[in-house]
Order: sequence, then structure tokens, then C-alpha cells
Amino acid sequence: MSYCVNCGVELEKGCSSCPLCDTPVINPREKNTDCEKPVYPENLIIPKSLSKKYWVFVLSLVLLIPNLVLVILNTLIFDSGVVKYIVGGTVVAWIWFLFPLLWKKPIPVILLAIDALALLTYLDMFRIYGDDNGWFKSIVMPVVIALWAICNLFIFWLKKPRNKPLIAIAVLGAINVMSFVIEICMNMFYNGRLEIVISLVMTACCVSLMIFFAFIERSRRLKAWAKRKFFM
Repeated sequence: MSYCVNCGVELEKGCSSCPLCDTPVINPREKNTDCEKPVYPENLIIPKSLSKKYWVFVLSLVLLIPNLVLVILNTLIFDSGVVKYIVGGTVVAWIWFLFPLLWKKPIPVILLAIDALALLTYLDMFRIYGDDNGWFKSIVMPVVIALWAICNLFIFWLKKPRNKPLIAIAVLGAINVMSFVIEICMNMFYNGRLEIVISLVMTACCVSLMIFFAFIERSRRLKAWAKRKFFM
């Protein structure tokens, strides 16, 4: 039998507080588990924004340290022109893959423009330190600009939801356009005349695949079979 320490009323067994004055009932025989709870959580939860910055920092160090070693060795021991291309390629890789992680809300159009400028600057190094016979302006710039324009068109086109066969048709069309751009630039630079041969073969392959995907898109039975068979 127990009594309230405040008002002295008799308490029932297992009562957690006094029914009269609401004073908490403390049983010294009960084990207190409050001290067993850790002050800090066992698993550290890092916010996504900080987690991205952390990985950018770590991977940046992974890219930076070998390049610093190469630069030091190139300065003190051997003088090789290859090092600048390795460092430049590393910078382009950082801009392409790690720089977007620093953005809270990435803007694809701006990031794509930065990527294109980084690639053009890196390829321009080969023109500056190599033989400048016009290949940069005749081949590299038109191809990169065409690829940049196609990617921007895809960005605006994919703002609305598109089904997979339609996306496949658009990708095949983009590949076909790029094959024409590359072949025209190469032939005009090396041969000085317009010849289109390989791109026509690419067109035949791409068009046949585009017809195949268009048929899948229009045929409900074939589309249902493909989804069931390949878990699409």
C-alpha cells in the first residue's frame, strides 16, 4: 500500500500520478531508463545539400592531388607538354560532373552553355599548342555548336512528359542530324567539296528504327506485350 507524498491520499497499485493532486508517483524499484538514452543520435544524418558539397569536396581533392603531383614532377624532373592536356581534361571533367552538384536548383540551359564553353576552350588548347591549320573553326566549332543546339532543343522538348518510343525516335533523329553535320564538316575541311555517303547509310538505319518505334507506339497489343515481356 502506498500514499501520495504531497496530500497523503491512498494510491492504487500501478498508479502513475495522484488522482487528487496530480503529483507524479515515483517508484524507486522501477528502473530509470532516461539515462540510457544517448545524448547524440547513433546515426549522423547529413542534409542532402551538405552531403552534395561534401562529395564535391572529396572528389575535387581526388582530382586535384594527382594533378598537383604531375605539375610538380613536370616542373622539377621532366618537361612534358602532355601534362597541360591532362590538367585541362581534369578541369573539364570537374565542370561537367561536379560543378552542377553545387547548384541548389540547376538550370540545364546555363549548365549546358558552360559545358560547351569548357569543351571548346579545352579543344582550343590543341590548336594553340599544336598545328593550326583551321581544323578548330572548320570542324570542332560547328560540331560542338550543333550538339549544343540539339541538347537545348531536347531540354525544352522534354519539359512536357513524353513516352519512351517518342523519345527514342527523337534521339535517333538527333543522331542522324549530327552524322550529317560531322560528315559535311570533315569533307569540306579535308576534300574541299560536299560529299554525303556515310550519313545516308546512317539515315537508312535511323529511319528504319524510327519506323519500328513508331509502330510500337501505335500498336497497343505490341506495346502491352513489350511492357509485360521486358518490364517496361
